[in-house]
Amino acid sequence: RLQKVLGLDSLDEVLDTKLVNSQHVVQNAYNVNKQGIVTLEDKSKELPHWILSAMKCLANWPSCSDLKQPAYAGFERDVFKTIVDYFNQMKEPLLPFHFFDVFVSILGLLQKHTKAVEALQISCLLLPPENRKKLQLLVRMMARISLNKDLPPLSESVRTRTLMVQAFSHCILCSKDEIDLDELLAAKLVSFLVDNYQEILSVPSDLKSSVEDHVVHLHRVQIKYAGADTDATFPPPSFCHQISMDEFEYQRATGSQEPLAALLEEIVMNKEVSMKDKKKKLKQFQKSYPEVYRVRFPTPEAEAVLFPEKAKQKPPILMWALKKPFQPFHRTRSFRM
Repeated sequence: RLQKVLGLDSLDEVLDTKLVNSQHVVQNAYNVNKQGIVTLEDKSKELPHWILSAMKCLANWPSCSDLKQPAYAGFERDVFKTIVDYFNQMKEPLLPFHFFDVFVSILGLLQKHTKAVEALQISCLLLPPENRKKLQLLVRMMARISLNKDLPPLSESVRTRTLMVQAFSHCILCSKDEIDLDELLAAKLVSFLVDNYQEILSVPSDLKSSVEDHVVHLHRVQIKYAGADTDATFPPPSFCHQISMDEFEYQRATGSQEPLAALLEEIVMNKEVSMKDKKKKLKQFQKSYPEVYRVRFPTPEAEAVLFPEKAKQKPPILMWALKKPFQPFHRTRSFRM
């Protein structure tokens, strides 16, 4: 999905997929609170309480419930400096170094708002959960401070919104190599992130639904046919592996028929059921999934091979009798001695 929205033939140039942790994606998509913020299992990775209190103080100014607001001029600037110092002392930005290229590649899509938002939604799902949560809290604070008209100016010379981007861009996105260009790229991306944070840092429902549907097909363990006395079961795959975007689109378009084909083969090869029951199951399968059945048995001859029946040789007299009404036997001259 990311490769498609970026318009690339391959992600190799911008992302090392070996560094993508599937557990991070799952946690970011499902372990969230009512506000959509990621919940962490390891509480030691949470932001310190005093930083959270400081962030809430400025975001909700002048209502500072977590801090006893001192009555001195410049208090809000001291709180802001404390927050900036905390985030800028981190050894690695919130968008990790190994994801730098993929986020920079999104800059070319900023003029296409919808595509840029989708690309950032997907890319932010790849983050370690603790990074995603810190990013969610930080960007939300930046947006609220920028719109808070009750908050005194935090700088004499720089507008509040510009100050937010300048203060936190480096701790959100930068490369391992210190290059001046990085600051410009980061500022541009962070500005877009602040303006659209609610949409970008939420889980895209359409993507979530499509992945869930795909997983259901891959892990289907039981198919019940109408009128069948027993269930035909197919064991789930014991592991998952990454597939290409083209393969994903093909499987989604065809309804993931591979498990059904495997199930059909399981019925065909099962030697523990009688021929009568096997025929019954195959007829039920053919009725429910005619396309899959046609691939396995394209001709009546292919189906006949599965059920070789010895033709019973019937006496000619019997065949003759079936064609004519029964006549009483009369002795003729040819039988006389």
